[in-house]
Amino acid sequence: MIHLIPTEAKRFRTFGWVQDPSDFRSLCDVVAIFDETSLKHQELAGQVIPALVEERDGRQRLLDALNQRPLRISYTDLVGTSFTPRSAARCNGIVQAAVRGQVRPFIGDWPADNFVRWAHALGFLRYGYQGDAFELTETGKALAQARTQGEELNSQEKELLTSAVLAYPPAVRILSLLGEGEGAHLTKFELGKQLGFVGEDGFTSLPQTVLVRSLASSKDAKEKNKMKTDWDGSSDKYARMIAKWLEKLGLVKQEAKPVTVTLAGRKYTESIGQSYVITGLGITALNRTLGKSRHKRIPKNVSFEMMATKGDDREYLRTRRTCVLKAVSEGKGRVSYTEIQKYLEALGLQEDEATIRDDVQGLIHIGLNIAAGERECVWKDEINDLILPVPKKLAKSSQSETKEKLREKLRNLPHEYLSLVDLAYDSKQNRLFEMKVIELLTEECGFQGLHLGGSRRPDGVLYTAGLTDNYGIILDTKAYSSGYSLPIAQADEMERYVRENQTRDELVNPNQWWENFENGLGTFYFLFVAGHFNGNVQAQLERISRNTGVLGAAASISQLLLLADAIRGGRMDRERLRHLMFQNEEFLLEQEL
Repeated sequence: MIHLIPTEAKRFRTFGWVQDPSDFRSLCDVVAIFDETSLKHQELAGQVIPALVEERDGRQRLLDALNQRPLRISYTDLVGTSFTPRSAARCNGIVQAAVRGQVRPFIGDWPADNFVRWAHALGFLRYGYQGDAFELTETGKALAQARTQGEELNSQEKELLTSAVLAYPPAVRILSLLGEGEGAHLTKFELGKQLGFVGEDGFTSLPQTVLVRSLASSKDAKEKNKMKTDWDGSSDKYARMIAKWLEKLGLVKQEAKPVTVTLAGRKYTESIGQSYVITGLGITALNRTLGKSRHKRIPKNVSFEMMATKGDDREYLRTRRTCVLKAVSEGKGRVSYTEIQKYLEALGLQEDEATIRDDVQGLIHIGLNIAAGERECVWKDEINDLILPVPKKLAKSSQSETKEKLREKLRNLPHEYLSLVDLAYDSKQNRLFEMKVIELLTEECGFQGLHLGGSRRPDGVLYTAGLTDNYGIILDTKAYSSGYSLPIAQADEMERYVRENQTRDELVNPNQWWENFENGLGTFYFLFVAGHFNGNVQAQLERISRNTGVLGAAASISQLLLLADAIRGGRMDRERLRHLMFQNEEFLLEQEL
């Protein structure tokens, strides 16, 4: 059952999703902190903390925390704080002291936070909102007391860890995706694309087809390896880490997968190493989560914080989605989206059915078993009790309001592309924004193209094929938190790209980025894409055009999404598009957005 508890708090911690830790032995040590009878607890209190923590960093406070009964430890005492520079960091947290680092005899506050989140996500620790503190659960106590000599996990620990992972919805989601159909073999990108509340900044996935095309065009082996291992979205990272846990428990196996894409009529194949298949043990485990045959269904651990990870209105999204979950899980039989809408309205949350439908799909994507139809859904799962700490004030962000307007209008385009609305205002994820825009235009609008980026190259090139007069587009995307005004320096940069494409002189630019265009294109255009535009953008577009003889446009991400939906729905084609869009002004398909 979901219990709604009013609270004065405005912000809450980030729980439910873990990206970094994978060492189960260290996880067991963190859980053992909370069992005063464990050898780990006694070592920490008797030797480790007195040796590692200086008095000025709270040595006595941490010892007092370990010696209190019942044992309930605050987040701050567990995780500690950061130091600048990190190389000068001292140990000032209990979890920091419990896990040995690679260089120092302790870890920093960030990995300590991740271990606490991991232990909480798997149900070994219980969190109290009032005191911002953790205590041991019965499952956690069983894990701590299962410890034997040696660093290898014993059979009892493995069984407890496996059961805990199978009660963690995102792990069940990964197993379910790998268990769909015979011979399923999925990359971290294919898994990440279907994990979490897709369509927002906190659950992003790198477009695999765009990445593979970029890999195919790169001749630098070192750069290609970096792209394969380091380029990923947040959901891709979650998928990779969860798969690593499952692999260590023998439920999945990592196997490189060849991925083939087509570029300019030619096929390219690249191997993605972080790819996975389910094992026989994994299939048995999946059946346990579903309660098939002799297996009793495993109740899942869900937290309020799992419902959103980023955004100015993160608490609003968490509250709304937990309320949707309450309406679905506590409803009798089939629950219509209209009924859920009325339930939310009674709680003061005004939402349309399109948003509710997307939230239900998101609940499925985090690993809950719900049968969702066009107008209603049916709960087919079991969850443990959870608390919804309702904040005193809740408000939607402007991005959420924009996405709600778009949801009603996007009849043909997958709603995963709504994440572009968030990415367009997040400069820290500019590369992902570039690649998602390229994906939108190539996979949904029928353009050929390639993500470029990097020094002295535009973000991407696009071109048509199969038209009477094919054309190319030089693309520049801009992710700025308060919109984009197209300053003179960046207008000059686009002008330089246009001229380089006209002259195609290797001496002017040795990287010859223009070679990524198909031969025989009759006309070229330039295009800026941003969240929204400020100032006199038209004057800059006209100046570039006047100096080069090439027409251009600026398009907000909302208008680009509406355009993609129109193309997918057959209301627009690429021939008509060129005449509507490239008029040296901001492109507007619909005025109200």
